[in-house]
Amino acid sequence: MADVQVGARASVPRRRQGVTVGFVVDGTEGHLVTAALPDGRLSDVLLSVDKQGSTLAGMTEALSLALTTGLRAGAPLSAYVEELRVTRYPPAGPTDDPDIPRTTSLGDYLVRRLDVDYPAGVRRSEHR
Repeated sequence: MADVQVGARASVPRRRQGVTVGFVVDGTEGHLVTAALPDGRLSDVLLSVDKQGSTLAGMTEALSLALTTGLRAGAPLSAYVEELRVTRYPPAGPTDDPDIPRTTSLGDYLVRRLDVDYPAGVRRSEHR
């Protein structure tokens, strides 16, 4: 596991700029909603799948909450990328995302998409 030095909890403004990315992983549709602080640092992650009430939907909500809590407490995004990349569980396989054509799980897709959009934990100036 990555060594993470957690700092003070980030003060998050009431209104934040966000980005929504729709995706399909092996036939499972979902959305990734992210928000950043004024300096561009990732502060909020919400991963949802279009299977309301399912165990998968509950687990994606829990994963989102864990990432958001850690990021706001100062954990670097790179620690999550390192730990969750290539985790294996269904759904997995082909995606409709040209940056990430195949994935090993929703967790893998999530951190790889975040790593593309927020290299070094800071929002890229251009979004696709």
